[in-house]
Amino acid sequence: MALRKFSEIVKLAEKRHGKAGLAKRLAEHDGAKPPKLKSQKDDRWLASMSRAVFSAGFSWDVIEKKWPGFEIAFEKFDPKRVAAYDDEDVDRLLKDARIVRNGAKIMSVRANAGFVRDIAKEHGSFGKFLANWPSSDEAGLLELARTQDEAGA
Repeated sequence: MALRKFSEIVKLAEKRHGKAGLAKRLAEHDGAKPPKLKSQKDDRWLASMSRAVFSAGFSWDVIEKKWPGFEIAFEKFDPKRVAAYDDEDVDRLLKDARIVRNGAKIMSVRANAGFVRDIAKEHGSFGKFLANWPSSDEAGLLELARTQDEAGA
């Protein structure tokens, strides 16, 4: 697989989302400095992670339109509550027309909830953990996420 230049990636993203849509999505992540990272609640971290998971391979517009239903179905993404979901909860979600009913993605939300809960328990909050992660070690953070993903699979 050939590596793409960043400018090519930007052009592809603009083609898919339009210049205004891409600018809006990028602005959502602008200025994510440690104080902002620390202040974001754990449920919002889990919601953001879940939105990214469900957006992968689907129309972002579909996910955006359905997002209020996701918030209700996943009980506002409370990590402690979602991490404790059992098979009945997963079955309930698989039947819930307010969300995209994809079993693997639903299971990933439950696994990510456990990850967020465990990190928050150890560090005070998931945001504090991220704010204290060295910005020079993004690869290490991605590796941590990858190993969590493999453990939850």
